[in-house]
Amino acid sequence: MRSSTCRGVDRMSRATPDVGSVRLGGLLSGVLLTQIVNSAVHLAQPLLVADLSGSLGSAAFFSAFGTGVHMLGTYLAGWPTDRFGARLVLAFSTLLRGVVLAGIPISMAFGFASLPWVMGCYTLEALIRGYVDTSVHTVPLDLVGHRRDLLDRINSRYEVVFEVGAVVGPLMLGGLMVWSAGIVPHIVIPIGFVVSAACYLLIPKTSVADTGSHDGPSHGGSWAGLKYILAHPYLLLVVLGLMLFHLYELRKLLSAFFAKGLLHHPAAVGHVGSAFALGGVVGALLYSVTRHRGSGVGWMLGGAVGTLVLAVGWIPVNLPVMVVAVFLFGISNVCARLVLTRWRQELTPLEYAGGVTAASEFGRTAISVGINSVVGAAFSSRAGVYGAFGIVGGMLGVFAVAQLVLVRLLARRRG
Repeated sequence: MRSSTCRGVDRMSRATPDVGSVRLGGLLSGVLLTQIVNSAVHLAQPLLVADLSGSLGSAAFFSAFGTGVHMLGTYLAGWPTDRFGARLVLAFSTLLRGVVLAGIPISMAFGFASLPWVMGCYTLEALIRGYVDTSVHTVPLDLVGHRRDLLDRINSRYEVVFEVGAVVGPLMLGGLMVWSAGIVPHIVIPIGFVVSAACYLLIPKTSVADTGSHDGPSHGGSWAGLKYILAHPYLLLVVLGLMLFHLYELRKLLSAFFAKGLLHHPAAVGHVGSAFALGGVVGALLYSVTRHRGSGVGWMLGGAVGTLVLAVGWIPVNLPVMVVAVFLFGISNVCARLVLTRWRQELTPLEYAGGVTAASEFGRTAISVGINSVVGAAFSSRAGVYGAFGIVGGMLGVFAVAQLVLVRLLARRRG
């Protein structure tokens, strides 16, 4: 008599679509639009808060606070994602982001915009953003299960449109700020999220997770996902890897501080920031055409080397050198994260998809909070700008060493 596990595999094999039949238009168009307006939000928020408060320090503190709220949202999103499906949670939470952020231009138009009101809108938006992050990273498992080729295809294309959006968003915001009234960017942003939500509704409804019964408890949420991760050492190592390679927060911080603090040329922030994003695009494209070669450990080793390059790239205080360093970091870091993301997906049972993803995203966001804290402390110290960069570079060196240790552990596991 065949086991229930074997029958489940058979059901999954019959239900999982072929490569050519997976419709990704809704997901990818939604991610592109979301990232365009999301990148604009990350720039518009500190500018507006600083303008209303009269303090750059207040804007920086509120940004760190928002990251903490976002982290809470990623954890809370586990249960609804498991219960209602990633597609519905993604569309609904994206729509809510637009509704909440619409409160800002409305308050501007009717004359009741104030610092508490704006902070309240951005705080609620940060919480909802956590639901978006958990659900959007669960969608691939809902769509194709554990098919390695399809997961690689979705993940790499997701990363490409994500990075393209990261380039377009700031350019769009800058253009709107130059050529239109101050309220216009804040009107465009919520509209963008509403359109993104409509795109997400085009994601196919059929879910691999719905094709058969599960042997384990379903809809367990983030706590069940966390317990599952802790009970499976290999998956735990992969999640730790995703945390160690999640250095995304440094993109905007290093770009701004290098341009303003070391070069004393704020306009150079665009060059450095674009190099981060373009490196990500190239890395995702490179991974998409070479993903079947090797075990994937090589990509992680390259990611660790990229972290070391970023740790020392600022030392010459030279714009071309820094641009090359962050470009190489972008390529290698994206490839490492794509490998780890696919491994996490392959190791996650479908009934725990939302919970495991939520717990993993919670950990990654916690790393962002830690990075923000270290950078903030470094640049608030009396070490000076060069000394502060030395502290940040040292932190990156520690991350690189930890990444190399993790690569060795995972290589043994996969060997």
